[in-house]
Amino acid sequence: CGRGFYKSSSQDLQCSRCPTHSFSDKEGSSRCDCEDGYYRAPSDPPYVACTRPPSAPQNLIFNINQTTVSLEWSPPADNGGRNDVTYRILCKRCSWEQGECVPCGSNIGYMPQQTGLEDNYVTVMDLLAHANYTFEVEAVNGVSDLSRSQRLFAAVSITTGQA
Repeated sequence: CGRGFYKSSSQDLQCSRCPTHSFSDKEGSSRCDCEDGYYRAPSDPPYVACTRPPSAPQNLIFNINQTTVSLEWSPPADNGGRNDVTYRILCKRCSWEQGECVPCGSNIGYMPQQTGLEDNYVTVMDLLAHANYTFEVEAVNGVSDLSRSQRLFAAVSITTGQA
């Protein structure tokens, strides 16, 4: 096979053109490499296009009721070329002094769950009263964990009321 083509198996009768966002720059390639910033998930066959992580979720809004926060958002503008987008929530508790934040820990409840969310809403329960929190909502897909670029997320900071 020439440049820009590949043959993944010796049983293949003819060469295939490299899928979108991939290339082969030497003759006789058995696969095509992804362009910079694009990835192929381990479960993706060689004939599918290389894809990238999704952009951040949009229009993040919250509703707070004492020590429970409901978050809702819109899907990302760009799904990275994949249909397997889910969401994960990162909770940080922040001190009153600017900038000191630590992960919330395991005593916080998430309904329906913290990661692998297919819907675009979550309720976070059992927060401390009169505390500052930051929530990051990240859209992820099958190649997000392969990317070395900066995470893209929507964030909101809130202060809880009394318990």
